[in-house]
Amino acid sequence: MSCKSSNFWIGLGIGSAVGALAYHFSRTQRAKKLKEDVYDAINKISNEAKEALNSAEEHAMHAGVKVADKVAGKAHEAADKADNLKDKVHDIADHAKK
Repeated sequence: MSCKSSNFWIGLGIGSAVGALAYHFSRTQRAKKLKEDVYDAINKISNEAKEALNSAEEHAMHAGVKVADKVAGKAHEAADKADNLKDKVHDIADHAKK
């Protein structure tokens, strides 16, 4: 048991030393600068993704407007043809009454 207990204490001591060093180096100016750089990069990527999404939405809306305009144009043409047909039918009916 003493060998296993001894290994435990050695591992605990090494782990504590590594943890203390990691904590110490994480508090240095260089580590803070690295942390800021990482956050800045993440924010930049996030902003670029938002801009790309907004641009894609604008393109989709623009394309949707174009399609809606085309459909409205075709519907207007069909309505005009229906009106012309209605006028012709009324003309034929008027001539048939005479």
